[in-house]
Amino acid sequence: MCLKEGLQRLDQVSIYIFLLVARGIKINDLRQDTPFFGGASSLATTPATGTPEPEANKNDEEQEADEDAKPQDQLNLSEGGPGEEDEEVLHEVRAKALKFVPDKPGSDSESQDTKKDNKSPWKTQGVGPLRLLKHKTTGAVRMLLRAEPRGHVALNRAVLPNFEYKVEKGGKYVKVMTGNDAGNGLETWMLQVKTNDAAKALAEALETAKSANKK
Repeated sequence: MCLKEGLQRLDQVSIYIFLLVARGIKINDLRQDTPFFGGASSLATTPATGTPEPEANKNDEEQEADEDAKPQDQLNLSEGGPGEEDEEVLHEVRAKALKFVPDKPGSDSESQDTKKDNKSPWKTQGVGPLRLLKHKTTGAVRMLLRAEPRGHVALNRAVLPNFEYKVEKGGKYVKVMTGNDAGNGLETWMLQVKTNDAAKALAEALETAKSANKK
């Protein structure tokens, strides 16, 4: 090899080493299988330090997606909830609680066509297990319905002792009267169950339990 060729070769090596250093490869890490030492380059097979492999990123993303896709656990409403520790269950049935919300004052002046377009005054408050609960100490009986799926209280009223509980027309409804939240009036509710037999059993349970609230 002549001097001129040797200098050209040295220049190429210097440029190559400069490029390696610029990419974060230490000189001591160079192996003998680089192109200038008679082998293949290691740059294509060695990832930069601290950079995760693309497949690892993909696996992490898939794992996070799987976690997000998992359904949220629904509360077991059949086990009761806070405030029921000192009560016994007299009757339990899955029901829909509908509250009668009357028209606002002044609605009588509306036209007949407008009234026909009005929505039903029965507003659904929740669907879930309805329980008649009797306090172990006081003996007071109340109706409690925790709505699915998270268990918020849709109905929590004392059973009125002077009301007659019976199955309404249609066979799956039991009408009940309760005191309102303010304690200065009454509310009308309709409890809808799945079958006529379930409605009869609920009405009978209410009739039996109401005497406990007589003073």
